[in-house]
Parts: sequence; structure tokens; C-alpha cells
Amino acid sequence: MAHLQPQTNHHHLMALCAINEAVNRSLDVDAVMQQALERVLDVLQLDAGDVRLIEDGRLVLKAARAISPQFIAAEHAVPLGSCQCGRAAQCGEVMLVENLSRHALPRHACAREGFAAVISVPVQTTERVVGLIHVGSRTPRTFDAADRELLKAIGHQIGVAIERAQLHEQLRALNAALEARVAERTAELLAAKAALAQKADALHQMLLEERRIEERTRARIAHDLHDGVQQLIVAALFETQAAREVLATHHEIADQRLAAAQALLRRIEAEMRDAIYSLRPVALDVHGLVPALRECAAGFSRASGIPCDLHVSGAPRRFDPDAEVVAFRIVQEALNNLSTHARADRAAVTVHFDERQVRVEVRDNGVGFHLAAVEQQPRSHLGLIGMRERAESVGGTLDIWSRPGGGTRVTLRLPLLPAEVGK
Repeated sequence: MAHLQPQTNHHHLMALCAINEAVNRSLDVDAVMQQALERVLDVLQLDAGDVRLIEDGRLVLKAARAISPQFIAAEHAVPLGSCQCGRAAQCGEVMLVENLSRHALPRHACAREGFAAVISVPVQTTERVVGLIHVGSRTPRTFDAADRELLKAIGHQIGVAIERAQLHEQLRALNAALEARVAERTAELLAAKAALAQKADALHQMLLEERRIEERTRARIAHDLHDGVQQLIVAALFETQAAREVLATHHEIADQRLAAAQALLRRIEAEMRDAIYSLRPVALDVHGLVPALRECAAGFSRASGIPCDLHVSGAPRRFDPDAEVVAFRIVQEALNNLSTHARADRAAVTVHFDERQVRVEVRDNGVGFHLAAVEQQPRSHLGLIGMRERAESVGGTLDIWSRPGGGTRVTLRLPLLPAEVGK
């Protein structure tokens, strides 16, 4: 019989290889258990069986072949330590009953299923028992020590495969949970981004409307001054002139007083005209940015004594009224800052039109300043903040350059809308 041992070993090795190949075809736990059961039954030439996993102290049936529904229902969950299956899983040892009829267990579920021999093989990893393979033969069978070792090796082999598949399932579940969390977080971030964009747009519209209200108010005040106060002043001038003509030969003192009144009225009229222009230059509404800036530069030169030239390049044209107002107000503010702080003796305003934008620049040859130092003192650069806010309210940008002793340059860029190009 000794010459049969190598053949037996070879048969067992081939069986282990076949089972290993079967259980490694998939990482799905159910598929691994079903494949393992099929191969064990084929290798051992047995009739039927099932695979169970330990869950909450019980062996729960997970896969089966050639077993009746009644057996599955009755034996779906077996407590550890109960029956041969529960004891085999509990102690981690292969248990065999080679002839069930000799054990006087006619009412045993396996006997009712028609099994003559049953085998319970613990499915275990290197650390613990995770389940059990329970197979049976409907004819008596005998198993030697080599068969027991083969069954034990099969149990280890299948245990490792099941554990690997379970780890894969856990990893996939964790990955799915992570992806769901990432998707949820991404959705939250997108929603937050959309909300921020909506609020930014609302703020932009609010700022734009604020500017429009400001300009409408300026225009209304200028209109009221022009139609009301200014006309009264002009009428008063005519009246005093007429009085002077009547009283010229009669009352020298009255003539002096009336002359003084006329001078005062002329001064009021001149100051009122300047105030009206400052509130809303008529040229801006009627003729556009370039004529309004020409008047602005000339008025600045008269008031400050600083020569200010206007240079225009490109093809001048009208564009968005709100943007024209912004450009005019920024130039006004820049020239006001220049006269107050720059100590310059020369200034220039440049307007350049191209196909996509209008660039307006105000520069001087004054004392300049450290821009970074000024911007770190909020109270001292509110004017700069206001100029930038005006530019941004109509989609423009404002750049300021300055250095001590090198003068200052304020550059405004306003985009032209497609409908405005070529106007």
C-alpha cells in the first residue's frame, strides 16, 4: 500500500489547486462561497452540502447545493456548540460521521435529508474560525487521516478566500461611502459657491443701483437748481439792471448798492453754475465722456492753476451711460486728490478707445506716495476704495501706481459690451 501514498498526495495537491483556482475567480463573497462548495463536493465526490458563516454567535447558511428547502428552513441558523456543525465551528476541528445510521439519530435533520455520512469542516483564517462547510453523502463513506488533513487545508484555503472577499466588500462599501460623502460635500460646496455668486451678483446690482440713484439725485438737483434758483437769479439781475437805469441820475447811493447787489448775484450765479456742473455736467448726458472730460480738465486748470491737458486716441464713441458716469467721477476724484495732495505743476488726462475697452488715465508729476503704506491705513484711502468700487460696479478695473518723487498714475479700464463696439 506504500506505493499509493505519492498518488494520494498528488491527488490532494491537485484538489487544493482546483479549489484555490475556483475561489480566486471572484472577490464577491457569495460567489466565493458557492464556488468553494461546488469544488469541495466535486473533489470529494459528495452529493450535497452548504456553507455557513458565523454571525452573532450562530452559523448562518449562505450557500447550498442539492439540499431541500425544508432543510434550509430548519437549519438556516445553528447556534455555536449546537449539533455537530456548531461544535466543529466552536472547537475548530474537522468532524465526521461516516455512518449516520449507527448513531441512532433518525430524527436528526441530516438523517431526515437522507444523508448517510456528514462532514463538518471549519472555515478559518490564520487567526479565527469564520464559518463552516457542511457536506454529506447519501451512502456511507470512510475517511482516513489524509482526508482529514485535506479537509482541514481546504478549510484554511476557503477561509482566506472568504476573508479576502469580505475585506474587498468592506473596502468597496467604504469607498462607496467616501464617494457619497465626497459627492455630498461637492454638492454642498457647489451650492455654497452658487450662493456666494448670487450674493456677489446681488451686491453688484445693489452697488450699481446705488450709483444710479446717486446720479439721478444729482441730475434732479441740478435740474431743480437750473430751472428754479438760477432763473430767479437771472431775473434779479435784470430787475437790478432796470433799477440802476432808472435811478442812475437820481440816487448815487442807491446805484452803488444796486451795483454791489448785481456783483453779488453774478458771483452767486457763477458759483451755482459750478455747483450744477459738479453735480451733473450737461455735456456728459448730451455729448458723452470726451466733451465732459474736456470741460472737467479746463475747469480744473482754472480752479487749481495746474495745467491739465486732455489727450484722446482711438475712435471716440458713446457707451454704457453708467460706465460713462463712473469714468467721469473717477477722473473728478483723481484730479481732486491731485490738487489736494500731489503738489504737482502738471497733470494730464488720457482717453484711449480700442475694439474691446476704454482706458482712461490720470497722471501727474507730483510728490507721489507709498501705495502699500497708504492702503494699510483704511481711513486715509477711503477715496481709493470708493474709486475701485465705482469701477467694479460696472465691470471695470482700477490700477493705481505711485512712488515718492515719481508722481502718480491712475488707470481705469472699462470693457465695451458687444453692442457698443463700433458705435
